Amino acid sequence: MQHSSNGTRILAAIVTLAGMAYAAPHAAIAAATSRNVTLLAHLDNYAAYSACWSYVHSDGREYAILGTDAGTSIVNITNPSSPYEVAFIPGLPSVWREMKQYRNWVYISTEAAGGGIQIVRMTDPESPVLVKTYVTNFNRAHTVAVDTTRALLILNGTRFDGIPTGMRILSLADPENPVEVGSYLTDYVHDSWVRNDTLYASCISSAIMRVFNFANPAAPTELVSWTYPGARTHSAEKSRDGRYPYACDEVNYGTMKVFDMQDIFAHPKVREVTVNPLSIVHNVHVKQDTAFVAWYTEGVRLFDLTDPSLPAEWGYYDTYGRFSGGFHGVWEVAPFYPSGTFIASDIESGLYIFRANPNYGTLRVTARDAASVPIPGADVVCVGESDSTRTQSFGTAILALAPGSHTVRVRKWGYQDAFAVGGITKGGHDFIDVVLQPAALGTIMGTVLRASDSTGLPDATVEDRDNPLLASSGSSGGYTLPGTPPGTYRLVCDRAGYGPQTRLVTMQAGASMTESWSLLRAAWYDSCDTDKGWSLSAAGDNATDGLWVRAEPVGTSFASAIKDPTARGNPNTASPFSPGTLAPQHPEPEEGGFSQEGQVQPDDDASPGTGFCFVTGNGAVGGAPADGDVDGGKTTLMTPPLPVGGMTDPTIGFRRWYYMNTPGEPDSLLIDLSSDGVNWVRARTIRESHPDWHPELIRVKDYVVPDAAVRVRFIAQDEGVSGIVEAAIDDLELHDAALLPTHVGEGPEMPPRAVLGAPRPNPASQTTTITLRLKDAGPAHVAVYDIAGRFVALLHSGNATAGFLPLTWDGRDSRGRQAASGVYWIRADAGGEKLARRFVLAR
Repeated sequence: MQHSSNGTRILAAIVTLAGMAYAAPHAAIAAATSRNVTLLAHLDNYAAYSACWSYVHSDGREYAILGTDAGTSIVNITNPSSPYEVAFIPGLPSVWREMKQYRNWVYISTEAAGGGIQIVRMTDPESPVLVKTYVTNFNRAHTVAVDTTRALLILNGTRFDGIPTGMRILSLADPENPVEVGSYLTDYVHDSWVRNDTLYASCISSAIMRVFNFANPAAPTELVSWTYPGARTHSAEKSRDGRYPYACDEVNYGTMKVFDMQDIFAHPKVREVTVNPLSIVHNVHVKQDTAFVAWYTEGVRLFDLTDPSLPAEWGYYDTYGRFSGGFHGVWEVAPFYPSGTFIASDIESGLYIFRANPNYGTLRVTARDAASVPIPGADVVCVGESDSTRTQSFGTAILALAPGSHTVRVRKWGYQDAFAVGGITKGGHDFIDVVLQPAALGTIMGTVLRASDSTGLPDATVEDRDNPLLASSGSSGGYTLPGTPPGTYRLVCDRAGYGPQTRLVTMQAGASMTESWSLLRAAWYDSCDTDKGWSLSAAGDNATDGLWVRAEPVGTSFASAIKDPTARGNPNTASPFSPGTLAPQHPEPEEGGFSQEGQVQPDDDASPGTGFCFVTGNGAVGGAPADGDVDGGKTTLMTPPLPVGGMTDPTIGFRRWYYMNTPGEPDSLLIDLSSDGVNWVRARTIRESHPDWHPELIRVKDYVVPDAAVRVRFIAQDEGVSGIVEAAIDDLELHDAALLPTHVGEGPEMPPRAVLGAPRPNPASQTTTITLRLKDAGPAHVAVYDIAGRFVALLHSGNATAGFLPLTWDGRDSRGRQAASGVYWIRADAGGEKLARRFVLAR
């Protein structure tokens, strides 16, 4: 280890074998529901809640302003451990209520038609008074912002009943009698934020961030606007230095983006942050060097902004504690109390009052190659802990870690892994430069043959599903996997209509090796191109649209970018805007309203050279994703009886496609097995969106007693209040797994001691399988732990023979209860190794 003159440590890479799991030091990790955040009090007195905000009186007393479905609650939190409600301001029924403070007044917006803006006098904060309701030029508004330095009230997303009326700008020279001084009518502004003479407008409906010169509030002038992949710009604030805006995209699987506006007309995205890929981010607020983020089902998240271009999470509190995804959990967080108290509103459970304890330091990791060129996209993981991130375009990443020693692994495909140890002190900042040495790349090649006649088999795939290794066989069955780093790989060879084969293959540095395959034809196979007696409905089906059909699929997708409906020319450049039609109201969660871009229904079936599959609905060419998707309930597809009689280990394989845009809602693809057509056993519950052709294998014996009447049914259901659901099934095949080769592969012996394979599937909604491979027989202990390091379930404890030990976790804890959605670690102590694999349970 070397030390540079600036104190940064330069680490040479430690050579390891790719694809292996690594030991996790037994470091203390905070409780699963919180980290560095203490709950001081919780109030839940009403049926439902929306936003909250801070009110600080001139004498220092602190109050929480909390939106409910029936009005606004005002709570004294000066003693945050003993809060009490001082008043309730009734309002028209609405699930939307937002509020802001100006001096001794609070201004409350609502989406209830006629609700307008309520003006509440707080001269005596123990006895608030509703002064009036302002409804000039509109009678409802979505959000409200305040420019305290110039006494301006900005009303966003206003409407008169159902007619959009733009962003309205009011003077608060007389706080109880606002006067409109300006407006912006060209696009729907969902939320806005002002600093000095610049206003940032989040235009969720058109998926655009707009920046205005706000020096003259009577006539805001647009300086620049832009859209970006995945944009549903809901809210934004800037870093303390004013250079970096943080934009929250309220869309399923959306992220918080960081843009660099040193040059206002360039604004590149420099970072993208998520705390759970299934979740939805909502609001962000910056206080000094911390970003407080309301992240719906993931609760309140706190990020260090010491380097404002690289937010690093150091604290959180999960108020929801159930599944991830959907419009549940924390709506708003308000951190602007001088005392250090901050509050959050949970849609279902009310007001939370917190205090943060910043017990962390930061570790800045920069990955470079041997020529000192930065390496972007390298995974940076604290070994055995939940903290992980990825280097950005300058090769740098930051982790916020608890005080103590932490081992960091840096990994990038094509390079040797590097490890470093960081020593963290509270409030300290450590720096590590890691040099990644290039891996000596080799080639895996071979031929895929048909076992019956040794003829080359085209259109087969050979891949490692945990790494970027994928090849298709050509017309004579040949394939090549060039650029393969040294390591142990789990290769799968598969082709529709044939039994898949799996091998562990160890690749030596720079070597060239041959792996050929001989595939057995499936005992029964349906490409779905002809009718083989499937049933397209069942008793109890109640879907009103998107029923199963056998057809050539008509693909649907959401556009990869949404164009500005009002801009002249490129929306990514500054330009004046001509008057245009107002964009629609920020979509209330309705079908298709919050959809991630990309494919929804497949354009083609999964079979090579054929055309038909089973799909839920099949709209017209050019139709919208919502035109033919599942609506109103469930629709069932069922196979004919499958001839499993006489097989030793019957296994059913198929390709599935599943898209849904409302994670957290009860939408799903259910896969059941039956041996009598009457009693059904659940084999899979798919709740995560997977809009591509995904291979699935089901071992019949794990669910039912095999006989000649085994059937599979697929139930696609849209049971939520909103959303798009599309499913497709193709290439169903039946084979006897006992007849498939168990060949481990040619080449050198496996690495010493033990290997813990990747969980499959991952994420999963219910059951996952993991394989422990031992070189020698001996004791093995494998268990599941939650993100806090607490024991959840035991998978194996005792002696194990050399070779493969397949293990299954059914998603239940040691008491048989269903484990909650979230991140888990499967840890193994075997062969003198301590191994760990990360797994996401997404119910």
